[in-house]
Order: sequence, then C-alpha cells, then structure tokens
Amino acid sequence: MARNSFLVLAIQVLLFFQPLLAQDNYYFVSFTDKDGNGFNINQPEAFLSAKAIGRRQKQSIDVYEQDLPITLSYKTAISNQGVEVYEESRWFNGIIIKSTASEAELLKNLSFVASTTFLAPQNYAGRRSGKQDELELADTPTDTLFQNEILNVKEIHSQGYLGQGISIAVLDGGFRNVEILSAFSHLYSLNTLEYTYDFVSKTSNVYQYSDHGTKVLSFMTAQIPGSYLGIAPEANFMLFVTENVPSEYRIEEYYWLIAAERADSAGVDIISTSLGYNTFDDPQMNYTQEEMDGNTTVVVRAAHIASEKGIIVVASGGNEGNKAWSIITSPADIRDGLAVGSIRSDYGRSSFSSLGPSADGRIKPDVVAMGSSAYLVNENGVISQGSGTSFSAPQVAALMAGVWQAYPEFTSLELLNAVRNSSTNAVSPDDEIGYGIPSFIAINNYLESASGRQPVLVYPNPVAATELLKVKIVNPSNINQVQIELFETSGKKLASNLYEVSWSNNIASIQLQHLSQGLYFLNVLFESDNTPESYKVRIIKL
Repeated sequence: MARNSFLVLAIQVLLFFQPLLAQDNYYFVSFTDKDGNGFNINQPEAFLSAKAIGRRQKQSIDVYEQDLPITLSYKTAISNQGVEVYEESRWFNGIIIKSTASEAELLKNLSFVASTTFLAPQNYAGRRSGKQDELELADTPTDTLFQNEILNVKEIHSQGYLGQGISIAVLDGGFRNVEILSAFSHLYSLNTLEYTYDFVSKTSNVYQYSDHGTKVLSFMTAQIPGSYLGIAPEANFMLFVTENVPSEYRIEEYYWLIAAERADSAGVDIISTSLGYNTFDDPQMNYTQEEMDGNTTVVVRAAHIASEKGIIVVASGGNEGNKAWSIITSPADIRDGLAVGSIRSDYGRSSFSSLGPSADGRIKPDVVAMGSSAYLVNENGVISQGSGTSFSAPQVAALMAGVWQAYPEFTSLELLNAVRNSSTNAVSPDDEIGYGIPSFIAINNYLESASGRQPVLVYPNPVAATELLKVKIVNPSNINQVQIELFETSGKKLASNLYEVSWSNNIASIQLQHLSQGLYFLNVLFESDNTPESYKVRIIKL
C-alpha cells in the first residue's frame, strides 16, 4: 500500500513539473558568421542612416563587419523550426527567440548557430503599472535651480546652445504621460521626438507602466514657463523602454544592446541611461564586483561598442553607496563613457551614490551632478524633487549636448577628455566624486585651450570707459595663480594684483574707469610647468 502511495506521489510530481519543462522561455541565439547577408561595408548607406555615416566620418571611424545586419536566411531557418523570433542584434550577431529549453538545445545542431543563452522565463513580460519606490517631495522651486547653476546652464542657454541638432537616446523603464503633459508638448510641436519603442510590450507606446523615464527626461527637455527649463530643451530625442520594472533578468541587457544599435543606426549622438545591473531574479545571472571591469557584462560590452561608433554614453553610477554592494553597477564601469555620481547641495557626496573604482582600477564615477533632492517634472506635470544617480546622469548628458553643439569639430573622445580634465576635482580625482563637477564654462575654457590659442587673451582692446578689461588664462591646468601688473608708458606701476585661476574661473576683470584716455602696458606673470613666464600687451583706454 505504501509503495502504491509513493508511485502516485511520483506521478503527481512529474505532472506538476512537466509544464515547467515544456514552457517557452526567452533565449539569445548567437550566429557563427554573417555570410550571405547581402550587405557590404563599402556601401554603408544600405544599412546606416546618413547621420550615422556622418558621425563616423567626422570622427574617422570605419564601418566594420560588426555594423552589418545579420544573415536573414539564418533567422528564417530558425523561425521555420517553429519557435518565435523577436529582436535581432547586429553587434552580437544573433536573435532573441521564445522557445522551450529542448527546442533551444536542438538549435545548437544547426551549422550556423554558435550558442544559445537563457535570458528570461516566459512570464517575464508581465507588467504592472504601479509607481516605483523612490523619494519624491512636493516643493515650489525658485526660477533659478541650483542644480543648473553648478553646471553653468544659464551660460549655455545665453550663448544659444539649447541642444539643437543633437540627438539623445534615452533608455529607461517607461515614460508615463509624456505624450499628454504640457511640459513636453514642444517635443511634438517642434517635431524633435524622433523615435519611440518599448521592447517589453513590443510596441511604440512608451508612455505607460513606469514614470521613471518621465522624470529622467524632464532634466533634459521639460519646459514650464517661468519655473522650469531643461538643459537641452531643443535637442532631438529617441525614447526606448528596455527595462521591465517589476523584474530583473538578463534579457533587459540585450534589449539595451539592441536599443543602442537602433540609436546608432539612426545617427544618435548621445545615449543617456539611468539603469544599472548587478543582481537578477535568477541568481545564476548575478554579476560579481570583480566583473565591474568594463569588459564583462552584456550591457557594458554594448555600451563600449556604442562609444566606438562615436557616441557619448552617459550612465548613472548606481545607488549602492550605502548598501552592501557599495560600488558602481554596470554599465557605469564603461571605459570610454561617463559614469555619473550624485552630490548634495553642499557639494558632498550623496550617501547613496555608488563608489569606485572599477574592478580594473579606473576612477569611477567619472563626474558628479546634484542628485539629492533634485528638481524634476513628474508624471502629473508637477515640479517636485527626487533623489538618485538616475537624476544626476541626464543632467550631464544634456550638458554634453550643449557642449557638442558649441564644439562640433571635436570627437566624442576629445569631449570626454575635456569633461574629466576640466571638472572641479581633476587635480586629485577619487572614488567618491571622481573628477568632480563638470561645468560648461570650464569645458569651454579647456576646449579653447585645446584649439591652440595664445596662452593669455586680453579683451576688449581698445577698452571703453564703461567696460571692464578681461584677462583670460587660456590653459590654467598647470597654473594656480597669476600676477597682473598695469604700467604707464613712463614705466610707473599703477596696480598689481594676484588672482587665483582654475578651469571654471580663469578670467580676471579689471576696472580702468579711473584712468585717463591713452596708452598703457599690461604685464601678466605666472609659472607654467614650474617655469616663470610673462605676457605683455599694450592697452588703449578710450
């Protein structure tokens, strides 16, 4: 009797697990090659937009086999096996399918299949529309937001750089209500919303589920007259939903990869992503801290390829600073990109902001912006506050749009170098705030120096009675202070003052209103690379 009971139990267990063994899961199928795909790297116009080709040409970047589309016959052959085929990746040369484990295993017998990788279970795509658990405080902001002041946003806008002509791809978990909020209405009236796609629901409707992307986008482009203005309000945008907020599986990294490919093909200039990966719902997918090395995770490999195509990738550093993990999450470990940490209004590191370095010893985060109680526009169109590196990263991405608009002749790598080397902590970068706070003025000064101009600029000259004489140190990287002396033509010294200089403060303003009209001599004394130098110029006072 006991034996029969055991047999019945065994049969029940098998019947219970049978559906699980036969369920459809998501897999990535990698191909061995791109033979017979019908495309040629010497004819990129067949598979890349004119903007994508132009970005490569401007930065002397070649088109590689990696850029070619996959071989369509391979995709068709797999579809003919009775499995569902979804997205395809040219950079990783493969496709995302939905099939049973046994069907995926059988695909390995095809001569052109290199491997199959489990990405997510079949119920992965279930969504819920509840709000994310994050800090948000109702508040009434002033017209001038401190978060914009430290980045010199007013200076960007005063010079007319609103992001015009720069394309930014935003990869997030959802952009709820963007299409109906007046703060974003200009995206439609100016026709600057270039493309939208939700990889999870497989539709162009990105305006549901999560509002995280709505808040992220607001830092870059939201407009509420008299109260709020994004940093790059007139840039072009592509919105991608790559994240299924309620769950975490490796498939989301592959969605990120394919979104970056689409953005590249369409000619995007900047990718802004406030997503980070380290642990998953399936523990076998988890990464270790040692794998935050810029080479290992799926998402950072994709981000690195994007950077190789001349795209500036800006990623949030992560909110692990006060947790057991503590360090950055991927793709913040990117090599040629910007990982952005968070600071408070007192310039101290936000306690939640992830620490560095990367596993291979590089400075992380690269830079920081204000992510503690930062002003944003929420899904109701109301200005409120939120905290997280998710909100500091888009500020830097939008700043880069203004910089690249101002200096289109520079490559993405040259701009990344300028940002790091001109930020407030560039002299002694660390694992808390990296190279420090970037600013438009500092980056502007650094790039002017890189243009090979003379070491000191004095202007206006002649100088009117109502004007201030400006003395600008073009390259203050090795200069801490300068001595400025003013002389009459007789040689009599009229004034001598010592000025501290830095990338963000390299202009001395001198009042000459009290002087009579005529000719004067200005002498600028400083040390460059421990060598005393002087610069003399004749000044005409009107």
